[in-house]
Amino acid sequence: FDGETFTVKEGYHNHPAVYVTWFGARAYCEYYGWRLPSEVEWEKAARGTDGRPFPWGHELARNNANYYSSRDLFEKIFGKYGDTTPVGFYNGKTYEGYETLDSPSPYGVYDMAGNVWEWTGDVKDKQHYRYMRGGSRAEYEHYLRVWASNNAAPQYASPNVGFRCVRDAVPGD
Repeated sequence: FDGETFTVKEGYHNHPAVYVTWFGARAYCEYYGWRLPSEVEWEKAARGTDGRPFPWGHELARNNANYYSSRDLFEKIFGKYGDTTPVGFYNGKTYEGYETLDSPSPYGVYDMAGNVWEWTGDVKDKQHYRYMRGGSRAEYEHYLRVWASNNAAPQYASPNVGFRCVRDAVPGD
């Protein structure tokens, strides 16, 4: 952000948007006629219906997601805190000798755990904070569980916080 315009940093065109406040994430979604998911919607998309603790299943391996000490390529390049990975990176492919596990949620949604915390759209009565789900590249394993949440003031922005947009189902889609 240069004070007026947001631009994509060179080499990050397929990475999650970060340093976006809750207000900014909500405005972006609304601009396209979408919205931020509620916490319940986010968790359902990540978990499915079988009670799994991680979007891909019941166990966590280092090559399921981008989290602290997952030892992915971006940690090798940028150090132990790593960096965000491209969207859909954990898709079962091998990159420069680093083999990822295909790690979508039961609904085929990628990156529901690790990489960046994701803002949700819930606004709770008499509460200033907004909630995030999914954990980030800077978190330990327990924050990647689908029921884990985090919160911050809506004007908070960080390299570990991003968002995803959803839209209501349209009959026939």
